[in-house]
Amino acid sequence: MMASVQTVLFDFDGTLADTNHLIAQSYLHVFEKYLPGRFQTEESVRHFNGPSLEEVFSELLPEKTDEMVATYREFNHEKHDDLIQEFPCVEEVLGKLKKSDIRLAVVSTKNSFILKRGLEVLNIQNYFDLILGGTDYQKVKPDPEALHLAMTKLSSSPAETIMVGDNPQDIEAANRAKVRGIFVEWSHKTLAEVKPYKPYQTVKSMVELQEWITLQNNGGRE
Repeated sequence: MMASVQTVLFDFDGTLADTNHLIAQSYLHVFEKYLPGRFQTEESVRHFNGPSLEEVFSELLPEKTDEMVATYREFNHEKHDDLIQEFPCVEEVLGKLKKSDIRLAVVSTKNSFILKRGLEVLNIQNYFDLILGGTDYQKVKPDPEALHLAMTKLSSSPAETIMVGDNPQDIEAANRAKVRGIFVEWSHKTLAEVKPYKPYQTVKSMVELQEWITLQNNGGRE
C-alpha cells in the first residue's frame, strides 16, 4: 500500500492559476516582433506552454534568446494582473489541505518575482509553506532538482510526496524524483499527450484531487 500524502508540490501556471491566455498572448507578442507571420493563433503556441522560455526561444532563434526572453517578460508582467485568474475551488481546497496539516509548496519554473506576485494577486500565498520559482534553483523541470530541493526544505520523503501539474515536464520530474505525479485534466495539454509520461493519477478538478488525497490518507477507505 502506498504511503499517505503528507506533502503536495504544486506547479503554478495551468495548475493553480489559469494563465493560459496570458502565456499565449505573451508568446504571440514576441513572435510578432521576431518571427512575424509564423505563429498567429493561441493554438499555434500551445505546445510552448511547459518548457522554460530559454528552451523555447533558443530552439527558434538562438542568437536572439536573451532579447526574446526580455520581450516576453516585459509584456507578460505588464498584462499579468489583468489576465491571471484562479481555477475553480483552488483556494477552498488549499484551505482544506492546510487544515489537514499537509505541507504545501509551489514548485514552478516561473520567474520567482512574478510567481510571488501571481500568488498575491490570487490571494493564496499564505497557504504555502514553501514557494520555489525558477530563479531559486539551477535545473528546471523535467530535471528533478527543484522537487528534491522542496522535499529537503520541507523535511519530506518521496514516498509521502505528490507533484501536481499540468505538463509532461511536471510528471517526468515527479517520476525522476520518485514521487507520485498527478496530472490535472483542466490542462491545455491533453490526456493523450501526457499519458506516455505515466502520471500516477489524473484528476478532473481540485475537489477531486482533495478527495483522492483523503482516500490515500484513509488507507483506501471512503
